[in-house]
Amino acid sequence: MKIGKLKGTLDYFGDSIKRFQTVCNASRKICEAFGYKEVITPVIESIDVFVRSAGENSDIVGKEMYTFNDRGNRMIALKPESTASVMRMVVENKIYANPGVKKYYYLSPNFRYERPQAGRYRQFYQFGVETLCEESPYLDAEVILVAYRILEELKINNAKVYLNTLGSDETRKNYTKALKAYFEPYVSELCDDCKRRFEKNPLRMLDCKVDAQTEIMKNAPKISDYLSEEDDTYFKELCKTLDALNVPYAINSRLVRGLDYYTNDIFEIIYEKENSPYNGLALIAGGRYNNLGQEFDGPQIPSIGFGMGVERMIGVLEENGYDDNSNKKTKVAVITMSNACKVEGIRLADYLRKNNLEVFIDYKNNNLKPQFKLCDRENVEF
Repeated sequence: MKIGKLKGTLDYFGDSIKRFQTVCNASRKICEAFGYKEVITPVIESIDVFVRSAGENSDIVGKEMYTFNDRGNRMIALKPESTASVMRMVVENKIYANPGVKKYYYLSPNFRYERPQAGRYRQFYQFGVETLCEESPYLDAEVILVAYRILEELKINNAKVYLNTLGSDETRKNYTKALKAYFEPYVSELCDDCKRRFEKNPLRMLDCKVDAQTEIMKNAPKISDYLSEEDDTYFKELCKTLDALNVPYAINSRLVRGLDYYTNDIFEIIYEKENSPYNGLALIAGGRYNNLGQEFDGPQIPSIGFGMGVERMIGVLEENGYDDNSNKKTKVAVITMSNACKVEGIRLADYLRKNNLEVFIDYKNNNLKPQFKLCDRENVEF
């Protein structure tokens, strides 16, 4: 029986690995210019890390997470997203006790049992940033700016920033009551997910893809009508700062994101190109999550971050014909005419590589024809 890769997974080789490296290198470059440091967290975590953070009733926990019992009968999850793992790391190691803003970025494989399609895979890579221990609309604007600068670095112009605010705890409590009162007469007309969310978390009903275009959903109350004066001022200052930074955006009052830990401002950067398989997908998305530290029995740690789907970015790069020559090296071939020359040829190749050239050598043949074929295959310049 022929063995192939699992459904919803990808192999990276040839041009695809170059695209992968292009996305990741550009993202690292921008993040490090803003003072972010790289962190790595485990691929496996206790299932509680994600039940506590994403919410027991979220799609990630309820439908998409890969879990298994290990030999110690502990319930383990393959990481479906990385923010929770970073916060677990910060609380467990008491990193929050050190003064100043904490700025981290990461590149991590994540796993979700989804229906595979363009931009959605069961194993996918996420590049993300988490900015902890500070709450300020100016910091929030800078985090969105980091995401926007990554897109600029990759010359992706067909994307738009969408903003919303979920407000403070009190605002969300009042808004949730209003949603329950509004949706109660219509629950029987909505999809099964909405019926379940109505009981558990009515706010997430606004994220429904099935009922999104119905009049019921379109006429639902807007959170902007329930914001406290403090929440309203904070959000307006964020928008004002983005205006000053020349970051174009639109306010989407229906934007809620799919994870329960978000608070205050949230955002998505949506790819918008007609007839593209990626049209309408979020390339980058995130927001503020001030209470997540408490879910791990730590203090309240004001935080904001975003995640970027690497596979989606690769697809968009390929669609737009982006060519990265920033790390391209001069290609050289060393030709040898006898076995006695091979060792000297390898020594010469090593010397040239130390001087930042990409060097090829034929380890088997001494006649010219196969060595010139090697030169042609690798497009060497010298």
